[in-house]
Amino acid sequence: MTESKPRMTRRTAQRRLLRRVAAVALLVAGIGICLVCYTAGTAFSTNLPPFLPPAGRALHPMATRFRMAAFGDFGARVDSMEAVVQSIGSHADVAICTGDMMEFARETEYGHVVSELREEMRCPFWAVPGNHDLSLPNSLEVWHRFFGQDFYYWSYGDTLFIALNTATGKLPEEQRLFLQHTLSSQRERYRRCVIFCHVPPVDLRPKASHCLPTEEAEIFRGIVAGYKIDLIVTGHIHRYMEGTFAGIRLVHLPSSGQVIRDPDNRMYGYAILDFKADGSILVKHIDVTAETGRERMEFFASTVLGDKPIIFFSGLALVVFGSILLGQREKKIGAASGFAVIVPPKGSCRRTCGTQ
Repeated sequence: MTESKPRMTRRTAQRRLLRRVAAVALLVAGIGICLVCYTAGTAFSTNLPPFLPPAGRALHPMATRFRMAAFGDFGARVDSMEAVVQSIGSHADVAICTGDMMEFARETEYGHVVSELREEMRCPFWAVPGNHDLSLPNSLEVWHRFFGQDFYYWSYGDTLFIALNTATGKLPEEQRLFLQHTLSSQRERYRRCVIFCHVPPVDLRPKASHCLPTEEAEIFRGIVAGYKIDLIVTGHIHRYMEGTFAGIRLVHLPSSGQVIRDPDNRMYGYAILDFKADGSILVKHIDVTAETGRERMEFFASTVLGDKPIIFFSGLALVVFGSILLGQREKKIGAASGFAVIVPPKGSCRRTCGTQ
């Protein structure tokens, strides 16, 4: 029993409609994915002005009293970071971050974090890298693009500041020479000296070793020995603590967003360093918030959509496939229904008719 021609025509039309709907859906989805990926990749681009440190510069050389804010370890959790920065406001002359601002260290994530910092920061701001900031092969290059040097020195008033990159859990040879040279050439010119780094030379918590290996710490100790260092400020521990290293006052900063390791204080915060006219440095721990979180859509866009080329090319593949599907023509009804359609050669009818 054969299917009627009108019914075959309807079925063919339905298939044609379904194919066109599927093709349009693929095109829309593919174009949407490509646009979103492109937007995410450009929204957090490297066009943002970097936070370049004043490496080698002398700032406000006559100042004998000023205030500095120090924070770190928020791991792209910008909600708590914004609360911290808003608390700092314009109450500090300068702010410094001791690292771990990123979670995955992707370039677009850097752009996201820098854009959020630029929205909230009300005073000059510089940073040193943490281990989460340098977790990818090209991270150091990206760091330089957004934050300048990864180790440097500068002065503010009567105080020498030295920023080190201990993010890898080591004090590399280049930085050993830098620290030795800086102390030997600059230290005697200033009343006070403060060192910043991410991974501390020692962990002040009992039975904990979230710090430089013993050999590296001893090299650090040997370099600073003989110089009057007033304070070392570090991150990485996620708990505010004070102690000493090599006879030098050592401060671990609290977390500003990453997991808190203080069982007695579940607050994110920062520290204020008050440099007094009498030469003393008063360090005050400031609690800010118990809440943390990410701007999830921006975080997803910056760490996934804007930094995963495979997603963009998947969208492009959908566009190509949808275009091919939409461009296909229907086969003849007879061929589609399984019947052979015999088309006589041109002129054969005339010859046949002529013989009758």
